[in-house]
Amino acid sequence: SSGINAEWPLRPGYKLYFEVTMLGKVYLLLYNCCLAFGWSLVLWTTLRDMYEEQTTTSAYRKCQVALKVSQSLAVLEIVHAAVGLVRSSPMTTFIQVQSRLVVLWLVLDPVKEVQGDVNVPMMICAWSVAEIVRYWYYALSLIDCVPYILTWARYSFFTFLYPIGVSGELLTIYSILPHVSVSGLYSISLPNKLNVSFHYPTFLVLYMVGYLPYLPKLYMYMLTQRGKVLGKVVADAQKKSC
Repeated sequence: SSGINAEWPLRPGYKLYFEVTMLGKVYLLLYNCCLAFGWSLVLWTTLRDMYEEQTTTSAYRKCQVALKVSQSLAVLEIVHAAVGLVRSSPMTTFIQVQSRLVVLWLVLDPVKEVQGDVNVPMMICAWSVAEIVRYWYYALSLIDCVPYILTWARYSFFTFLYPIGVSGELLTIYSILPHVSVSGLYSISLPNKLNVSFHYPTFLVLYMVGYLPYLPKLYMYMLTQRGKVLGKVVADAQKKSC
């Protein structure tokens, strides 16, 4: 999923128009603040609906507009990385962003029968908390004003949010398999003019299998980053106190 990169400052040495005029820094600050508010709205709407309705059946329907807008705007992060506005790998960012977009637009949204499943708000809440912390961390990093508690949350919450979010994604994909097998959603059968076929349920199974080698590697990377970043924060604080 998106949001795994350890740091997101402007890339030093880049002679872009954005950096020369500081417009890039202002733009990133606004972008991150807007997305933090957007994901806060998603989380609030989801939790409020579940509390009021005492069920998960309508949570997605209530939060879907804010969710679609907030998650789709993450595509801009690929652009940010590609033009050097941030020091992230465009390919890594693409992999992180596309996984959620696939789940949202190609799995969850078109199959209404699974939108009320308990794994859906579980996934949405995990996404929301992770993104709220992440975007506030990025925003405050741009003005060198990140409190320790936010840094700690940024590099600690993933230990439980990542497994919850990924589990929700995989359960959501798995839950639509019977429905798309019957409906033929996105599948292409022969014969046709292009003489090609595509079986969407098989694609989804392969897509889930593709998660397996990536997840442990990413999780261990974040554990390593957690040790480095939090260790550095503590060391810097001790130096200042001396």
